[in-house]
Parts: sequence; C-alpha cells; structure tokens
Amino acid sequence: MEAPSPAALPPERIGEEEMARRLLAVRGRLAIVAHLRPDGDAVGASLGLCRALRDAGRDAVCVGLGPVSDVYDFLEGLDAIVPAADFVPRPGDALAVLDCGDPSRLREELRPLLAAMPVLCIDHHVSSAGFPGSAFLVEPDAGSASEIVYRVALLAGLPVGRAAAEAFWTGIVTDTGRFSYDATSEATLRAAAGLVAAGVRTQLVAECVYGRQPLRRLRLQRRFLGSLRTAAGGRVVVGVLSPDDYLAEGCDSTDSENFVDFARSVRGCDLAAFVRRVRPGGPVNLSLRTRPPHDAAALCAEWGGGGHSAAAGATLDGPLDVAVDAIVDRLARAAESAGPAPAG
Repeated sequence: MEAPSPAALPPERIGEEEMARRLLAVRGRLAIVAHLRPDGDAVGASLGLCRALRDAGRDAVCVGLGPVSDVYDFLEGLDAIVPAADFVPRPGDALAVLDCGDPSRLREELRPLLAAMPVLCIDHHVSSAGFPGSAFLVEPDAGSASEIVYRVALLAGLPVGRAAAEAFWTGIVTDTGRFSYDATSEATLRAAAGLVAAGVRTQLVAECVYGRQPLRRLRLQRRFLGSLRTAAGGRVVVGVLSPDDYLAEGCDSTDSENFVDFARSVRGCDLAAFVRRVRPGGPVNLSLRTRPPHDAAALCAEWGGGGHSAAAGATLDGPLDVAVDAIVDRLARAAESAGPAPAG
C-alpha cells in the first residue's frame, strides 16, 4: 500500500527540544514565513531565527515577509527578504511557519509552499490547528512566538548575537504590550533577561517602535480617533478606517498597526474593535481586543477568524459599513449578555 503524502496527515504535536532537533536536521535552506500583515512578533521571530541560523553557518532565508512597517527599519535582515515569487524550493529545503498556524492567515502566494516542503510550525495562538503533515509546536500560554522561537534557538545551540536578540526582543515587547499583558510570565522575563545579556539596545528599540512616529501615521491616528463609536453604555468601542482615509494620508496597512489599542484604552471599554478596509475592493479586516469575561478568539471565530482570548482577528466580506454595523451589534450583544457593567 502506498504511504499517505504528508499533506494527508494531521499535524504532529512536538515540544521545544524536538523542534530544535528538527531545525538542525534541515539539510537545505530553511525558508521562514509568517502571517499576513506581519506585526512586531512575526517580524521579530522571523528575522531572529534567520539571523541565528545564518550565524551558525546554516542556510536560511525569510520569504514573502511583508509589507513590514518602517518602525522596524532598525532591525537587521529586512533588506535580505526574498519575495515570494522569487523563491523556488530545492531538494532538502524545509519551511518554517512562525506566529501562524492556519493556512488562511498566510499570504496566498505562500500557501503552495506548504505542499512543496516539510513544514515546521511554531505558534502561540490558542486557535491554531497547525498545517497538515507539519511538525507543530504551539504554546498558547507564551507571551509571543518570539519567546518560543528564542528558546528553541538556544536548545538548538544556535548563536544569538545582538542582531538576533534585538529581533526577538522586539517581538516579545510588542506582543506583550511592553510586558503588561497577562501572558507575560516568568518564562517571558527569563527570555527577556537572556536577550538583554546578549546586547539588546532596549532604549533604541523603544525609541524606534514607540517613541518616534512618522507624521502620516499620527494624522491617520487622528482619523481613527475621530471615527470612534460606542455601544452598550461604553463597554464597546469601535474605530473604523476606510480606503479614503489611507489614501488621504498617504498610508498603508502598516501605518495602522495596533490602532485597536487606542480604542481599548477608552475608560469603561471591555470590547474594542478596529475595522478597516485598506484599499477599494479589498477585504474588511477586524482586530478585536477584549477583557474578561469576553473571549476574543471565540467571537472572531464566528467570522472565520481566531487568535487569543484577549486579542484576535478576522476577515469579512461585503461593504465596510455593513461589516461595521454587524460587528457593533454582535459586540453589544456580547457586552449585554455579560450583565451590567461594574460600578465605578
């Protein structure tokens, strides 16, 4: 009987030590990819692993990682990213998918690679199911994918110099809200301490990521803040950006990264949403942030999305205004079903 192809097999759940062994077993190139609209964690995990492998004399390349926000321009390796259309798998190559465990969250032009090479997947999203036939490491309690990838790199004996360390640090800092979210654990802080020991310039990272913003982004932020609407007595806050908003300020999707946190910061807000269509005819993207007892991943799953209990996302079709109304209505019902807001 003919053996089933890897694509017909379920993901193989493995731990960090086994993932380190699998990385070292790759004899060709390791092509490193991450999810659509890569955030600081996806960028940091990818660049950090690529640099650590190269510093060990191994062949690795980041493929189709972008567009990347210019706030991450200080990270080394961005200029060596290979466009997806230019990457052709060779015998012995393998694919590493970081911060993503769902084919729908990969760029469409990257998806054929899932069937062309052995797949190693490292993620921390509770909704991740892995890829068929992949070796799958998922730790939903981890504060970031960068934290996991850094530990795997150490277990593999890879050198983590300053360039790799600053990439991993950027991923950890951005995905833990500068160590403020509940997912920040002792393990997170131990990883952070190791990265500081490796030479991370913490002030430089903070200045580049948080301290200096291009004027166009601030003007786009003004449009977002002006769009905020509330429901359920202020427990729901939703902000919206349209293609006209992005065009008027000369911005793209990278300029609105983490805008949902502005909505979340409104006092009394338990469910914060950022709904956007970046270009005419493009998809409607939802970013959702919640506070207990609400589950962002479960809510986004109703639109085919997923993520974490406190932070998740989804993609919707149809007119932007229709999507916004549907999201506001659903979040308002969630808020009301949770009972009255606490006093004060």
